[in-house]
Amino acid sequence: MTLAAASYFDHLRAYISPAYIIDDGSTGAIALKEKYFPDGSTKKATRTVVLPFKGKAFAIKLDGHKEALFHFLDDNGKQWSKRCDFVVFQCQSKTVNAYLFEFKTKSLEAQSIIDQLKAGLSWCASLRRVIFQYTGDDRTLRVRKFVFTENENPGPYLDAAGKYLARDPSIRHYHYDHLKDLTLDTLENSSINTV
Repeated sequence: MTLAAASYFDHLRAYISPAYIIDDGSTGAIALKEKYFPDGSTKKATRTVVLPFKGKAFAIKLDGHKEALFHFLDDNGKQWSKRCDFVVFQCQSKTVNAYLFEFKTKSLEAQSIIDQLKAGLSWCASLRRVIFQYTGDDRTLRVRKFVFTENENPGPYLDAAGKYLARDPSIRHYHYDHLKDLTLDTLENSSINTV
């Protein structure tokens, strides 16, 4: 049964294991935190990206768990063993959005980024089908893909406008420094996948 966007969003949040939810959106902003090695350092630091939003939202850290996403499938080197860093689900107006995020330091090696975000898209589609199969709850998800880096010379990897990956124009690039004044709603990505 197709549900209203707000109802489907609430059901989705209830069905996902709390172990994966890293921010429930109760503050009106989503905080995405990732450990990384700063240039020239042997100690990890934590990078935090905060994205205010309209409507309702919650975030999950898809790659924050060592166990397989599908524990009944062999995870050794298979396509489903890949995953993007974060998925943020948002309900605004009559739409349920999913934002896929991959955090990188300097590397913009396209194939790795493409594979991880494609896996995130496949995970969203699988999640939707599993929920529908068991509950009958259904709603289309509008999915956008992003990669954030601190690469100071991303031009060779991007399209002529300097916004999207040249090898996959569905992936929008942002430098971490350019995120400070943006919200989840103002992140630009005209390429929307519907699952």
